[in-house]
Amino acid sequence: MRYYRIILPILFGLILAMALILNNYEEHPFRRINIKNGNITIEKAIQQIPTCTQDDRPRQRALLYTLQQWTYFAQKYNIQYWIAYKTLVAYHQHHSLSPHDLDIELFIMAQHTAQLLQLSQLNFSSIYELKVHPQWYIVEATKRSYFYSQGIDFITSNARFINRKDNVHLDIWPIYNYHPNQTRIENNSKPMLSEYNKNYKWKSSPKEWTFPLEECLFSGMKVWCPAQPEKLVSNMYEEISVEISSIKCINGSWTKLDEYRSVETKTTMNNQETSTEQMTKAQTTTTRSNEDLIENALQQVPTCTSGDRPRQRRLLTNFQAWSHLAEQYNLQYWISYGTLVGYVQRRGLLPHDHDIDVTMMTDDTSQLINISRMNFSSDYEIKVQPQWHIVDGTHRSYFHEQGINFVAPNARFIHRKTRYHVDIFPAYDFNPLYANKSIEDKQSENLTIYDNKYNWFSYPRSWTYPLKICYFSDIKVLCPAESEKLVEILFGSDAITTSNTKCVNGSWIKTF
Repeated sequence: MRYYRIILPILFGLILAMALILNNYEEHPFRRINIKNGNITIEKAIQQIPTCTQDDRPRQRALLYTLQQWTYFAQKYNIQYWIAYKTLVAYHQHHSLSPHDLDIELFIMAQHTAQLLQLSQLNFSSIYELKVHPQWYIVEATKRSYFYSQGIDFITSNARFINRKDNVHLDIWPIYNYHPNQTRIENNSKPMLSEYNKNYKWKSSPKEWTFPLEECLFSGMKVWCPAQPEKLVSNMYEEISVEISSIKCINGSWTKLDEYRSVETKTTMNNQETSTEQMTKAQTTTTRSNEDLIENALQQVPTCTSGDRPRQRRLLTNFQAWSHLAEQYNLQYWISYGTLVGYVQRRGLLPHDHDIDVTMMTDDTSQLINISRMNFSSDYEIKVQPQWHIVDGTHRSYFHEQGINFVAPNARFIHRKTRYHVDIFPAYDFNPLYANKSIEDKQSENLTIYDNKYNWFSYPRSWTYPLKICYFSDIKVLCPAESEKLVEILFGSDAITTSNTKCVNGSWIKTF
């Protein structure tokens, strides 16, 4: 009898354990990696996504878990797909889910829908299901019908991967290797792919913009991306969509701002035609719009300590003031170092940063000297290192009595009251280790800057020029031509998507 008392609880425990294992397998039958680790990755990714409404976090979590299950499903059955539309925009803007998105969007080649149709008939999960539109082979969606009795409440996408439990889904859109408004035998000089644009009209793009597909990280998980996301986003949406979201959190709601930056343009008036009263009113409106822009941008920047938000606000306000000054005096600069890392990772300020970094050609420092002698602002000043012409910063001196407590940058743009600043580093068209500047009037094929350990580093000039307009935390600035290449070569490939500083127990901690 004593043995039964011992054996029965053991048997009961084994049965319970088997039931839990089977239940877990039922929910995640095609998972290829450790479940716990996958969950941890998603939970970490979610912490980087802002919220605006009380429903945001549950929806964001459900979408990312659904995308994770899709990736396992696609891997198991060798489904060729890539992220598309708003999901691709979000990837290019900040490599993660847009906080306001309601679904995930993917592309497959239209002819591969037949594979999805076969897979939809499998009983692969009690939580997830694959719905394929019965008329998927009809190219023009306006000629398709709804099939509500079958749960098909969509017509433009070819299929949906649905999370029954959380009521979210992935839309799977078709893309064609011919233009549906042309015959298939019409040949283009260049292979093209065609898909719906945002107005449900056919739009084509070069096939090389999509293929070969590249593995990329979206909110920390591996998915498939087209070869040239930026070109596809620019082609599909307005140019500004490459850099900045048109949806902002305003008073606890996600709001689409169609004319987000028009206020500043409208307040630019001709001095000869505008009265003093009108000009004062315009300047007040511009200041107000600038403050609103900063506050909206800050909602996308996480905090960890009580001092984060005031510091972040001051840094972005400083950078905005620098941007206006640079535009006014036609200063040719580009964001660099930690600021460039922030742009590549999240299209904005790294939450733990304490300054802004930009770079200018060292010959342009004379412009800064001229501006520094002007009374251009009561709030800001430019300090130029008196020995800026000495190339090696280790041979420069501090000039504390002049407020010059830096040697490596050529100059600083400083807020007089708080002393927060923009560091302005030099770039050279020759390598200081090997030669002085050539007396020949020609440009080198390389530029040379300090690396992150203050050693000289040369790289192709084409990685910087031509400079391009970009948006950093919604502020219009200048970026190098190949931002990701510069970040990778200076800080390593991980720095393109992953920060080396994390919030741990209320403090920012470097993790590697």
